[in-house]
Amino acid sequence: MEPKSLVVLRVLGAVLGLAVFAHAFARFRRRHIGRAEALLRFAFGLLVAAVAVHPDLVNGLAALLAMRSHTWGRLLALLVLSNLALWLLLFRERGKVARLSTQMDGLVRHVATTTQARGLERLEGAKVLVGLPALDEAENLPAVLARMPKTVRDRPVGVVVIDDASEDGTGEVAYEHGAAVVRHPFRRGQGAALRVVYDLARKVGADVVVTLDADGQHRPEEIEAVVGPILDGAADFVIGSRLLGQGEGGSRARSLGIRLINRMINLLAGTKISDCSSGFKAIAVPRLADIVLREDQFQAGEAIVSAAHHGLRIAEAPITVLPRAAGTSKKGHDLAYGLGFTRTILKTWWR
Repeated sequence: MEPKSLVVLRVLGAVLGLAVFAHAFARFRRRHIGRAEALLRFAFGLLVAAVAVHPDLVNGLAALLAMRSHTWGRLLALLVLSNLALWLLLFRERGKVARLSTQMDGLVRHVATTTQARGLERLEGAKVLVGLPALDEAENLPAVLARMPKTVRDRPVGVVVIDDASEDGTGEVAYEHGAAVVRHPFRRGQGAALRVVYDLARKVGADVVVTLDADGQHRPEEIEAVVGPILDGAADFVIGSRLLGQGEGGSRARSLGIRLINRMINLLAGTKISDCSSGFKAIAVPRLADIVLREDQFQAGEAIVSAAHHGLRIAEAPITVLPRAAGTSKKGHDLAYGLGFTRTILKTWWR
C-alpha cells in the first residue's frame, strides 16, 4: 500500500496535468498560441495526468535506469525524465530568444535609418564610408570631423555618426559639422552602431567602410594608411594597431589583458593580431556579407574571429592613439571589460 504522502502527490499530479491541458486548450481555441506550442502543452498535461493515475507507466524507464525500488525508483526515473525535458525546453527557448533578438536588431536598424536619420544624402557617391559610433561626444566631434579627409586616393569620402541615444546633443553637433547622422531610439552599444554603419555602406555602394572612435583618440589623417591595403587588393580587413604605431595602451592591467586576449584570438582564429581591441579598422564592403556580427558590445573581437573563420584576409596598419580630448571613457572597469571581451571571443569562435 502506498504511503499517504504519495497518494496526495498523485492526486496533485493528476490535477496539475488536467489543468495544464485545459489551459492549453483554452489558449489554443482563442489562437493565443500556435499548434506546435499547443501540442507540446497537451502532451505535457496528458503525460503528467497519466503517470499520476497509473504510475506503472514509468516502470520500463525505471528498469532501464536500474532503479529497482517499486515506488522510489519510479520517482527517480520521473525526476531524470523531467530534467531532460527541462534541458530540451531551455535549448528551445534560447533558440527562440536568439531569433527574436536578430529580428529586433534588424527592426531597430531599419527604424533608425528611415525615421531617425538626417543628412543621408550627404553619403551619396561615397566610395569610402567613415562611421563613428558616438555616445555623449559633443565636445570631441567638432575637432574630429574637421580633420576628416574629403577624398582617399581620389575616392569620395562620406561620414556618418551613429548617435547612441546621447544626452548632450551629439547628433545635432555632428549634423552641424557636415556628417550624416543616425540616432538610435535607445542606447544599444558600439557593436549595434557599427552594424548600422555597415548597412549604410552597402546601401550607398561604398568600396570600403572605415570605423574609428569619436572621442578624438584616433587620427582621421591616418584613414588612408588603414584603407590602403584594401584598395591595393592586399587585404579584406585591416586593423589599426597602436602597438605597430604609437599611443597610450591604458592601465597596466588593461595592457596585460589585451596581450592575453590577443594570444587567445590568434590561437583560436589562426591570426597574427597585435591590437585586437582597436576600434580603428577598415573592411572591404563586398566582404561584409561574409562576417556574422551579433554582439552589441565588444564587437572588435567578434569581427576579427568571424572574419578569420570566413576566410577574409586580415592585415594591420600602424596608427597613433592620442589621449582623449574631453569626457570619460565608456569602456568600464578593466576586469569587466576583459571578461566581456573574452566571453564574446569564445562565443563567436564556438558558433
